[in-house]
Amino acid sequence: MDELEQTYLEASDGDARDALRRALGDALTEMASLSGQVGRGFVRAQRLADLARKLGPDRRAREAARG
Repeated sequence: MDELEQTYLEASDGDARDALRRALGDALTEMASLSGQVGRGFVRAQRLADLARKLGPDRRAREAARG
């Protein structure tokens, strides 16, 4: 979690309130995306760690690399 926190703080030039707004915005966007995927049956995971891997920063990095 510390790495993610640091990433948001760096993106916000050290402004904690802006970092929290960015994190909340990303979380809400991710939840909306996940809700649509779950509703269509695209997301399946047996363990919470599997779900976190599918939805976490690694996934965003893979998506960014693709295009």
